[in-house]
Amino acid sequence: MARSGLFRDRVRFQRMSATADDFGNVTQDSWSDLISRFAEIVERSGTMNDETGAFEDVAKANMRVRTDSTVNTITLSDRVIARNTTWAIKSITSPTAKNDITLFVLEKGVAA
Repeated sequence: MARSGLFRDRVRFQRMSATADDFGNVTQDSWSDLISRFAEIVERSGTMNDETGAFEDVAKANMRVRTDSTVNTITLSDRVIARNTTWAIKSITSPTAKNDITLFVLEKGVAA
């Protein structure tokens, strides 16, 4: 069971929404807030590119959120705003047998 003290970061899940004009053409894509939850985030720093020796500003994080019916609707095409940073969702799993926690692997510094 997860301790409540670990879930101290407030995160927002966002989903792309498209608007159409009178002719049915998509005119504008924008991100809108879907849900907001408390989460536990463990960040890992960027990596060194072995070929060029340059530091890449790509970092990954593991984020745990308590599972509910709305969290179950999150997909890989959504994104997360946490710690004033936009994160792309790379994978979604349930690491516990009870399915009470959902684990998201996040990545920043890439096109979302």
